[in-house]
Amino acid sequence: MPQQTPEYIHVELPIVQQLTSMGWQYIEGDWDNAEVTERENFKQVLLTERLKAAIKRINLDNNGNPWLDDLQVQAAVSQLERLGANRLMEANQAATELLLKGTTVLGQDGKQHTVHFIEFDPEHCDRNDFLAINQYRVDPPWATGNRGFIVPDMVLLVNGIPLVVIECKSPNLDNPITEAIQDLLKYSNQRGSSQPEGAEKLFYYNLLMIAASRGRATAGTIGANYEHYVDWKDTIPSPQAEIAVQLGVSELNFRQTLIAGMLKPANLIDIFHNFTLFKTSGGHTIKIVPRYQQYRAVYKALYQLQHNQTRAEHGTDDQRGGIIWHTQGSGKSLTMVYLIRKIRTIPELRRFKIVVVTDRRDLEKQLADTAVLTGEPLQKAKNVKKLEQYLQQPGAGLVFGMIQKFKGGEDSDEEAEIEPIPKNLNPSENILVLIDEAHRSHAKTLHTNLLEALPNCVRIGFTGTPIVKAAKKTTLQIFGSFIDEYNIRQSQEDKVTLPIVYEGLEARGTVTQGDDLDKLFEIIFADKTPEERAQIKAKYATKTQVGEARELIKAKAKSMLRHYIERILAGGFKAQVVASTRLAAVRYQEAFVEAQREIVQQLEHRTPLLQSLDTEILESLDAETRFFAQALPHLEIIRKLEFAAIISGDKGDDGSWKKWTDKSQQEINIEKFKKSLDQDNLGILIVKNMLLTGFDAPLEQVLYLDRSLKEYELLQAIARVNRVYNDKKTEGLVVDYYGVDIAAALSVYENIDTESAWFDIRAELPKLRDRHQRVIALFTKNGCTIDDVDACVDLLLDERLRVEFNECFQDFLNTLDTILPRSEARQPYNFVRDAKKLGFIKKAVADLYRDEKLNIISAKEKVRALIDQYIESQGIDPKVPPIDIMSLDFKTHVQRHRSIKAQAAEMEFAARHHISVNYEEDPVYYKNLSEKLTDILESLADNWEEKVEALRKYIEQIQAGRTTDETGLDPKTQMPFLNILGEYSQKELPELAQTTV
Repeated sequence: MPQQTPEYIHVELPIVQQLTSMGWQYIEGDWDNAEVTERENFKQVLLTERLKAAIKRINLDNNGNPWLDDLQVQAAVSQLERLGANRLMEANQAATELLLKGTTVLGQDGKQHTVHFIEFDPEHCDRNDFLAINQYRVDPPWATGNRGFIVPDMVLLVNGIPLVVIECKSPNLDNPITEAIQDLLKYSNQRGSSQPEGAEKLFYYNLLMIAASRGRATAGTIGANYEHYVDWKDTIPSPQAEIAVQLGVSELNFRQTLIAGMLKPANLIDIFHNFTLFKTSGGHTIKIVPRYQQYRAVYKALYQLQHNQTRAEHGTDDQRGGIIWHTQGSGKSLTMVYLIRKIRTIPELRRFKIVVVTDRRDLEKQLADTAVLTGEPLQKAKNVKKLEQYLQQPGAGLVFGMIQKFKGGEDSDEEAEIEPIPKNLNPSENILVLIDEAHRSHAKTLHTNLLEALPNCVRIGFTGTPIVKAAKKTTLQIFGSFIDEYNIRQSQEDKVTLPIVYEGLEARGTVTQGDDLDKLFEIIFADKTPEERAQIKAKYATKTQVGEARELIKAKAKSMLRHYIERILAGGFKAQVVASTRLAAVRYQEAFVEAQREIVQQLEHRTPLLQSLDTEILESLDAETRFFAQALPHLEIIRKLEFAAIISGDKGDDGSWKKWTDKSQQEINIEKFKKSLDQDNLGILIVKNMLLTGFDAPLEQVLYLDRSLKEYELLQAIARVNRVYNDKKTEGLVVDYYGVDIAAALSVYENIDTESAWFDIRAELPKLRDRHQRVIALFTKNGCTIDDVDACVDLLLDERLRVEFNECFQDFLNTLDTILPRSEARQPYNFVRDAKKLGFIKKAVADLYRDEKLNIISAKEKVRALIDQYIESQGIDPKVPPIDIMSLDFKTHVQRHRSIKAQAAEMEFAARHHISVNYEEDPVYYKNLSEKLTDILESLADNWEEKVEALRKYIEQIQAGRTTDETGLDPKTQMPFLNILGEYSQKELPELAQTTV
């Protein structure tokens, strides 16, 4: 019988009950006996007898009879057991491919025959075996005896194959989901530990890793970090109300929704078969499963395709299509791939010819992989004539139409002419046309042509941006109504995309719409006299000249690079610059190299002075000196930074441009850009039009804008920075050097459609003041000020106050990081100064109370560097953990505390930490130590003098350690086992020792 803990009562048990109600079998796990969970030993992860039975049951001959003998079944199982991969991701990819495609065995006819491990046909899903086991112990290869094993709370096995691991956490914890994810990463050896700490083999076959608590659960895959675990907010294809009735609740919570939506047997098999893929980005392999809005959109589209009227049935328009609007960064193109994969598994839809029309090259690779899975060739049409040829062919097929947007390449301003397609080219009703970026006005001609050439086809339009008010009627006429919508606000709430902070020139008191050149010159050439500015301005009469002017580009590149070093570099992120012309992009690349050289020279020249400056003196110096002081730790990275332009080529181009226009070199630079700065030095890309749509580089955090953009172009461009990467990237940033009136540029949309598209950085200032006030008030309302560190530390003895302080301080730091390095962070009120003091208090509290949740490492790099410098100036190394109780200096360290309460706290929490860390070595011994500590604390509650003395003697006892007693056993290696036996025996320990040794 499991322990009746809050975790079991409120999380594990309800999950078991919901799973069994959906058709899962259930076995209660056992930590001591592997046979209970149908295994010979705990090193096994596959339930081989169930697997063998399933293989025979699934693989039938033409008469519906099993045809595999025991040797053939064992050969198939051996293939699954020996994956031949050393790394977890490689093994998982190999296992996934094997499970999806099956393996081959030699048949009695002497030929190779395919053997499947899982039945994917929805009509025969009942041939699979679905089993849930809780407390599923697995021993890593290096584990011995009863040490070193892992015990996930729940493992879900299909045909004896562990596809899902669930970790449950008590709702009483501060961050149960985070702690559950931490355990999942530990179990799968994905925490980056120097020593193995988990059992990777359990995760070789894994599809989903789920972190669960009372009212919430999130799902991730192999390779996913904390920020990639997301909610599942739909139960499609079952209605949520129906599930709620089955569970006897009025409304489903997020945990119940995820289990119903992802773990219903049919859904789990469907997700594995049709919605799981791998892709490579920045040299890393990434495993992908769908998000709920992608899964929902595919099911809605399939329903319309199967149930709505054709054009002939309706009389005027085909009713089977529509529009899928999923905001940029939420996986719109993957939804297209999922839809195609799913269609090819439904017999009555296999007859459809599927035509994909896009200008996205990256989609071609994904579709090619999909074609392999569906077993059909991908027909690539590079021009309208070729497209026409493929469309005319009768029957099914998968056609990919790459349509050029502009004449002369992507950086041309002249839209390409759409060649006409003959009318009534193919009158079949069994043609599905999927059009990417269906909102674009210039593509309406193409859409109309396709409509006339394929008069009876189904049309589904995909868009990542809202449809402008004026074009909504036309777009709906072409495609039909909305099939599914997933807007900007929803994606940010789900943490699928990040909020975008917009820093416009007007925020710096300058221009709007690039019209006021006087103000533009004032801000870019602030270091020049009015006369010098007038001379420079006289050279440039037009906007194009301004956009391409070397002197202006040099000044802006210098400003951008400084902003990048101050604001972005510390987090390890990258940047993109949008230039006005191809020539401007090339000149920007040159200007960045020159600006880099200047900054490196300045840093090298100033190094001795900067190193001698005290951190507090630095705070009072000018912004220029502060910039170089902040940049100095990153000198080697700055020195190695690389910059590349990516532009389309033209016949009359200068020969030196080839390195920026060559397609193969562009591919190399794109891959370099997607790698982290410690892997590759390419930090900033400069473009005109290229890479502004469909370019997915999660490491990119800032976009520097130096040309006019509006409507969907603007929304697409700024969305380059909204991709989730890690917990340090909490927002994207758009810095405007042109003067775009962003509100006017987006006024063509309905307000609800662009809600949360961007946040002006000026709106963060009131938030900073409010969050600062909240954290300061925590102390002032309790009679403390942050200048009295000892009083603040004593106050935070209360764990509830520590939790509140941690949350308030983290909010304050996040907002401060957004504002820095702007002057408002220090003037008129110096928020940076208070952040340093609060950071010092946090470090002191974390060390004293051994509270790992208060580790300052959770702050972002820029703010953390400031706090670390301040802590170091106070004589403390922020990277050094609290002093260990066994240290020879521990007694001296305790006496340094001026407060007797702090001395008592240091000893109490050091002892608690020591007991917690070492408990498993000798549970009985450390349990006795814990009870003795509790007695001291309770009996001497407010008698501080006596408490300190009692704790001092108690610490001396711990430091002395266990000595050899009358049993004669080794206190470290033998006594722990004797102590455990003693718990269950009536004999005294010496007598028991004689009996057992």
